[in-house]
Amino acid sequence: MIVIVIIGITLGYIGPRIFSGVFASNMDRAARDITAMIQLTRSSAVTQHKTYFVRFDLDNEKIAMYPMPESSGQTPEMTKERPMADGVDLKSIKTPYQSEKERGELDLKVTSEGVVEQGVIYIEGSFGRIYTLVVKPFSGTLKIYDHYVEVTYGQ
Repeated sequence: MIVIVIIGITLGYIGPRIFSGVFASNMDRAARDITAMIQLTRSSAVTQHKTYFVRFDLDNEKIAMYPMPESSGQTPEMTKERPMADGVDLKSIKTPYQSEKERGELDLKVTSEGVVEQGVIYIEGSFGRIYTLVVKPFSGTLKIYDHYVEVTYGQ
């Protein structure tokens, strides 16, 4: 009986830590994927000397990049499309120049000089856990918070 109690206490202590580690790894992977996509887009824009965009498809839970089309009205060709990590959703995205979106698509502009449009990306994992990813415009890197952070622009 004592052995069973000790095993129960041990599992009660260790179980949640193991489960939260698995959960956090998917959120961390999603944050790394978004960072990598922004950095790849920035690198492509600088080396190709043209404007690129990072596309966030909130409905289909995907991220991709594409160069600015040569003429207006032309449908952009997505490249390097990547789905979000299992169990992680794109909750919303906002920028100082575009209203917050929870559905549809939103594009972050990357200039040929490597300047990335400032923005905030919220990703949500299991049990409603939210990460806040803040895009730094000049480096294209992300400041990652493992909780919800309200970011406002010029209000």
